[in-house]
Amino acid sequence: MQNTVKILSLLSIILLIGCKTAPKKETKKPNILFLFTDDQRGGTIGVMHKNNVKTPNMDKLVQNGTSFTNSYILGATTAAVCSPSRAMLMTGRHYFNIEPNVYAQFAFPKEEKGKSDLLTFPEYFKANGYETFATGKQHNGNIWLERGFKQIKSVFLGGMTTHFGTKVKDYTPETGWSKAYQNKEKFSSEVFADAAVNFLDTYKKEEPFLMYVAFTAPHDPRTAPQEFHDMYPHENIVLPDNFMPEHPFEIADDKIRDEVLAPFPRTEAIVKKEISDYYAMITATDAQIGRILKALEASGQAENTIIVFAGDNGLALGQHGLLGKQNVYEHSVNVPLVFCGPNIPKNVNNDALAYLHDVFPTLCGLTGLEIPKSIETKDLTPVLKGEKQDVRSSMFYAYNSWPGDLLNKNQKHNPGGGHRAVRKGDFKLIVSAKHDAFTYQLFNVEKDPWELNNLVDDEAFKDVKKDLLNELQKLIKEVGDPAQLDKKEFGLFDNLEAFNFKK
Repeated sequence: MQNTVKILSLLSIILLIGCKTAPKKETKKPNILFLFTDDQRGGTIGVMHKNNVKTPNMDKLVQNGTSFTNSYILGATTAAVCSPSRAMLMTGRHYFNIEPNVYAQFAFPKEEKGKSDLLTFPEYFKANGYETFATGKQHNGNIWLERGFKQIKSVFLGGMTTHFGTKVKDYTPETGWSKAYQNKEKFSSEVFADAAVNFLDTYKKEEPFLMYVAFTAPHDPRTAPQEFHDMYPHENIVLPDNFMPEHPFEIADDKIRDEVLAPFPRTEAIVKKEISDYYAMITATDAQIGRILKALEASGQAENTIIVFAGDNGLALGQHGLLGKQNVYEHSVNVPLVFCGPNIPKNVNNDALAYLHDVFPTLCGLTGLEIPKSIETKDLTPVLKGEKQDVRSSMFYAYNSWPGDLLNKNQKHNPGGGHRAVRKGDFKLIVSAKHDAFTYQLFNVEKDPWELNNLVDDEAFKDVKKDLLNELQKLIKEVGDPAQLDKKEFGLFDNLEAFNFKK
């Protein structure tokens, strides 16, 4: 008996020593799957109940994660809004502090296009042990792609293109860029989903992965496979409450390419068709997102993967008499933003104010990486974890014509002008400047989400207007915006001769 006790005691000591000295197994960092749509405005997800659009797979993401219902882009200084939007997403910086040759490449010579030393989130995660993969639309040039991704498959280098026969390229650091190729039979979202599914099916490495899947849909031309158009008969489409034949006053870039896709004044029939085709594009892309999510499940990696679903900007489609996104109304700056994954609350709609370009610091927060000093936006992780209700108390929005457009006397889209806006609490103030005219709009966006009831001349809201103007001035300074609200067209075009851009 005595010997038995001694043996057991010795075994206990050995086990204790073993427990103390055994190396602690490091937990694998979560994978990241970023799903990005083009021109998909906030609310265009079926389960959000704002529009009659069918999105069963986006619905699952909303139900399995946390959706930011007040998520926005900051804006743009070029009609190709998606380019500065994506540049901000990539860097976590406001576009005023990003080189214009990255987000306005059309205005620069070939040797300057995309040149930038700014840190992007794929580059940062690659440096921290992630296998990085990209497919789909890239609108900021080759340089960031080459620095940020180890694998690139079926990437479209540009702003917009046909959806059947999209010209794409592949890249690896070892092989360089392939020649362009195309598949004229497949819808663009299917081409990109094919690349994403193949990556997931064949990935065998121990390192966590970061996948960047950027669709070109629902951007026009709105040509989905016919089966999806058949789901949305034009005559069944319900017009938005703020449908207008024309915008009530002259605004920046009011005849830009997006706006002349349909004649003026807008008719109910034309707008219904535009909306019908838009919904078809969203549903067609949702089906491809479903394929990617199914492949993720089959890979066994789903439980340890953070999924982010977002859009790069919104779209008017008849609201306020507009078709495009070159403005700061809710329909054009509000975007979907959904986070799913380990320790992220499920089926939660969070109304905290968020920017699309909060994604970079938030992914750092969710994966335990230090947030780089170059970041200018906020980490939403404390909101996702329930530690804070919000990370900001107000939002800033900006849009103006590209200054170089005023140097080209052949421009037909009525260039010049700009918009600056601020959201604080339930209220939003928009200041518009076009030629010599200033227009102020004050909306209670909680009670008036369609932005129809302008309260700016109502004495009851005089103090609200004053407070928002002060907040707007403060935010303009904070983000590095050169706009001066007391100057004609905010003073943005006072020194055109200083713009040394290709004309």
